[in-house]
Amino acid sequence: MDFNAAKFFISVVNSGSFSAASEKTGIPIATLSRKISELEKALSVVLLERTRQGVKPTYKGQQFFEQARLGVELLEDAHRSAISSHVLQGKLRLSIPPGFSLWWDMLNEFQQQYPEISVFCHSGERVVDLIADGIDVALRLGSLNTDDVIAKPLMELRTLFVASPEFLTRYGTPETLTEMVRLPLAAWESLNNSAFVWNVGGEKIRYEPFFSSNNLEGIVHYALKGQAVVQLLDFSARAWLESGELVQLLPDLSQQKITLHMVYARHKYPSTLVRAYLDFCTEWAAGLD
Repeated sequence: MDFNAAKFFISVVNSGSFSAASEKTGIPIATLSRKISELEKALSVVLLERTRQGVKPTYKGQQFFEQARLGVELLEDAHRSAISSHVLQGKLRLSIPPGFSLWWDMLNEFQQQYPEISVFCHSGERVVDLIADGIDVALRLGSLNTDDVIAKPLMELRTLFVASPEFLTRYGTPETLTEMVRLPLAAWESLNNSAFVWNVGGEKIRYEPFFSSNNLEGIVHYALKGQAVVQLLDFSARAWLESGELVQLLPDLSQQKITLHMVYARHKYPSTLVRAYLDFCTEWAAGLD
């Protein structure tokens, strides 16, 4: 069996079309089509159903895809190890939540330790498809409701409320959530989520912000300009709290804790690069405590 043909087949299935696979691999569409046709002939089975919308594996193709993918990944990993002279080389494709500034320092330190590893880091609110989007490891916050991934808890993040000194001079400093809910508020909102609830200190209080956005920079801007109270993750607010530009509100209130997970595909054996990244993240997060 042609190893490269199997790799091309896996890439086409992951991408959903020959054109998308061609873009990702840099292999001409004609070459991909020819090699997969040769693979089908060698196996005496039809692996792909070709439609106007793209391609999808046949029943036999799906079986071959599931069984061949792990073997191809292990062979590629072994190949990288054999030629690297014990220096990890290759490319990691990562995904992190938007506005997740904590991770830039970590990635910088990771690449200083592993200078031969290049990193692509996608940042956005869309929950990526690890397989279709070719993501090795994603960071996800909060509860995860999927059996398709392995999720390793990495650390606990804490939320807190902040406002500028100018805002507090104008409106006064709230002493309870009930008082704070009456103040001008800015909050995170995505296109598919418009439920605004504080779940802190054993209380659930609904509120209505006068400004909301899926852009963290915009929300913080309102706080720094003295226009609103905002709720941030502790690391996002740290620099402004230290500079005095923002002040923490209700510091004695038991704040919401959110678990940060490292997530990778359940059926995909983690490569040497992925294992190095997972281990580095775990050690780095432990050093923050």
